Amino acid sequence: MWILKKINNNCALARDDDGQDLVVFGKGIAYRRPPYELKDLSIVERTFYGVGGASVAALKDIPSDVLLLAADIVDYASAKLDTEFNPNAPVTLADHINFACQRVSQGVVIETPLSFDVMRLYPREVAVARRALTLAKSRLGVALPEAEVTNIALHLIDGESEQSNMEATIEATRVLEDLTEIVVRHIGALDTSSFTYARFAMHVRFLLDRIKLGEDADAGFGTMLPVMKETYPESYACTADILAYFISEHGWECSENETLYLLMHVQRLKASIEG
Repeated sequence: MWILKKINNNCALARDDDGQDLVVFGKGIAYRRPPYELKDLSIVERTFYGVGGASVAALKDIPSDVLLLAADIVDYASAKLDTEFNPNAPVTLADHINFACQRVSQGVVIETPLSFDVMRLYPREVAVARRALTLAKSRLGVALPEAEVTNIALHLIDGESEQSNMEATIEATRVLEDLTEIVVRHIGALDTSSFTYARFAMHVRFLLDRIKLGEDADAGFGTMLPVMKETYPESYACTADILAYFISEHGWECSENETLYLLMHVQRLKASIEG
């Protein structure tokens, strides 16, 4: 392995024996002036393949213990969620945790208005994020605030795809907030901790994915829509307002199949309130 460029004393750009570029971490690995051939690979504690330029630049200011913590959190998340993460995920998470620790030392707390929706939409990522706070306390000696559960969960969600997109994740949670307000106006207060609401939230999540991919729900049931409109007029009125919101705010259109499934979820919410 060749060490090509120093990032900081413990991080460097390198090239392995197969000619692949990577970031390597090891105590004092870049004390010696690059380029040089690293023959004792035992000093390499961590390797990061596929890290982008912006993430490489961020590494310069991230403390070693924070980077190792973030890498371990991503490994833990990968095992728990059974998913692959974007190669940049450990670095972007480390960068976030580093700034979060700085805010704690300054007494600054930033609340996240999306907390409840993230917890409902992404319970597994939230569970991992709670574990991350425990690890931060034990390994960094920093008690991160409860709001960081949501923030770290969002970073995990963002990093679960090869082409991560934090904006899309935040958009989905905001849309759920808006739809919940529409439903409440029509049928009354909701128990957002209920299983029925959780099913509605998950349906919204996957509905948005299908809309953006130009896909449709399983075909064959859209013909039931006229019957459902007649049978459940109040729930259909609510669904119609949701469809109008989709068009006016986002330019999204739903097929009859999607409309039917959305109506069914709204009706379930209404039935759960009425008992």
